[in-house]
Formats: sequence, C-alpha cells, structure tokens
Amino acid sequence: MASSLAPDPMRGTDAATSPSYGVLWSRVEDGFYVANRDGVFLGYLDREADGTYRVFNGRSRQVGAAPDRRQAMRTLLAHHDEEATA
Repeated sequence: MASSLAPDPMRGTDAATSPSYGVLWSRVEDGFYVANRDGVFLGYLDREADGTYRVFNGRSRQVGAAPDRRQAMRTLLAHHDEEATA
C-alpha cells in the first residue's frame, strides 16, 4: 500500500519547502516501509520486535533509530536532506 505522504509531520510549513514534499512512502510488509522522492530511493524503516524503528539510508547504512514510525520518517528525511546539502 502506498501513500503520497504519511500524516505530515511538518504540518503548518510551506509544502514546497517541507522535507516530506514529494515523498512516496510504501509499506512493503508489516513494519517495513520504503521511501522515494521523484524516483530516487531515499531509504527504509524496519520495525524491531520492541516496536522501535531502525532507519536506513538508500545504501542500507543505518542512520538512526526512533521510538515510532512518524519520528523514524522524519529522521530519514532529515538525514537525506543533510546528505544532499553536504
């Protein structure tokens, strides 16, 4: 199942400048989500047995962890945007 955006963690910001703008999240299986923007693979989230999420970039390197899916999504997008401007 795919959605154009998860509930926007950046609600209230200008959509065109939001880190989540244009991101497509796809649920591959329960607890496993992948993200792409304009056809570019950004990375994925993998839920652990305790409910936390590990966050991986597009090269399968772990770049963070989060207590819930929304925070994991924000972590991945922030990491991707940091890499893009570095």
